[in-house]
Amino acid sequence: KKIIYLPILLFFILSNVTFSQDSNFYIGVSAGYATPGGNSLEDGPEPGIDFGFAHLGYRFSENWGIVANLNSSGHTVEDLDDVAFGMAYIGVGPMYSLEVSDNMVLDVKPQLALNMTGVVTDDSSLSSDDVIFRGSGYVLGTSLVFGTGQGFAFSVNVDYVTGTWKEVEYLGETVDYKDGIGSDDMASQFKLGVGLRYNF
Repeated sequence: KKIIYLPILLFFILSNVTFSQDSNFYIGVSAGYATPGGNSLEDGPEPGIDFGFAHLGYRFSENWGIVANLNSSGHTVEDLDDVAFGMAYIGVGPMYSLEVSDNMVLDVKPQLALNMTGVVTDDSSLSSDDVIFRGSGYVLGTSLVFGTGQGFAFSVNVDYVTGTWKEVEYLGETVDYKDGIGSDDMASQFKLGVGLRYNF
């Protein structure tokens, strides 16, 4: 029982540890490396470049806040020079900030991956229509942030995205993913990157 209660006690202790931050709101961007996985992606797209086009965060207190992120990655496909794959999502969820040093903070950001979309583009095909996969998932995001006051700050970001495809669209027709493709509907990404944000 003591082992079970220890993580709960530690969580409440950390929740009551506060530190001084001059900033409550930030906006930022990021870039990094994304490795696709899951049974729907493991044999196709190669590792590629990930872009965080918009990172928004607002702190309600010294430790707790909320985040919203717009991310997209691009990948080539092994042995298919004319085929590319892109994956994008909007992440929304809470943020817990823990002080590492006087000018360094660790942000833990579990999120829902809303509007998770995968797009396959084939330039060699006679058809100009892309194959579009849609679904939803979850993000476990962490950022080690250098800079807690107002002004520019830098971050090192590590994110894991996992979700399932629900439907697929091609040539104007949308069908249930399992009806149209099969049962291999899991998709994931491991992402490592750096970010630039401005603290207001």
